Amino acid sequence: MTDLMSLAQLRDTGLSGHEIRSRLRDGKLHRIHPGYFTTSDAYLRLGPEEQALLRHQALTRAASVPPIFCLASAAVVHGLDLRRVPARLHTLTRPGEGTHNGYAGVVRHQEPLPETDIVTVEGLRATAGERKLLDCARLLPFPDAVVLADQAHLFGVTRARLEERLPEWAGRRGARRAQRVLDAMDTRSESVGETLTRLMLAESVLPAPELQWVIVGRTGNYRADFAWPEHQLVLEFDGESKYGDAPATVIRNERRREVEIQEQGWTVIRIGWHDVVRTPAATVDRIEAALRRSAATR
Repeated sequence: MTDLMSLAQLRDTGLSGHEIRSRLRDGKLHRIHPGYFTTSDAYLRLGPEEQALLRHQALTRAASVPPIFCLASAAVVHGLDLRRVPARLHTLTRPGEGTHNGYAGVVRHQEPLPETDIVTVEGLRATAGERKLLDCARLLPFPDAVVLADQAHLFGVTRARLEERLPEWAGRRGARRAQRVLDAMDTRSESVGETLTRLMLAESVLPAPELQWVIVGRTGNYRADFAWPEHQLVLEFDGESKYGDAPATVIRNERRREVEIQEQGWTVIRIGWHDVVRTPAATVDRIEAALRRSAATR
């Protein structure tokens, strides 16, 4: 992670106030938070989640009392994948502990918070796994919340456990929405894109697909994101980080297995962010057409 530098630390390097302001104007320095900076080159090399985490670290260092991050901010601290990175930082305080946000871009929420619902992750305080997931299920937009709920297994948390705790918020804001999120969660989805694809399909009139369906090929198994086995149709979501930094041999093997199942009569449809987020209706039509073609030949 990129190092944060306080104003005092910059001055300790010999930079004057004028030089610091000049570097900010020239784009050599980037202000993360009032009084905290990093080099612009280092900041731009970070992904959106890492940039957000840096803002959380800066607020923690600047605050007289370390904040407790909640909602999407807690998800950032826990290192979860998000549908969208929060533009503002969200903290949680107990009733009676004050309501002043303290800084622009920081939203302070107030709710009862037992100590058992607080954890420290690499020096940052945040709501613990169960509490974070339930808060997000109650208060975040539905798709954002399902994306996080699908990652519950990373905390060793089950849907049953979340439903067991949900009555704690009975009659309070978002309790019914949270149940809807828990009904929709499915930890078999392995990425944000797969979750959003699943939600897109659930809102359509298409038959429900099988998730992570295994197809046996000549030289190995092929695991499809979504499959309609009776139609021999596979749907794959290809995100920007589908393979990450995977070696070329991994990618070649994946493509080879795809060719092998196509030789067995399977049709493979590949979609991406644009298809799911920008043109979902057209994407559903494309899948429906493939299902009709399959039905017509059987």
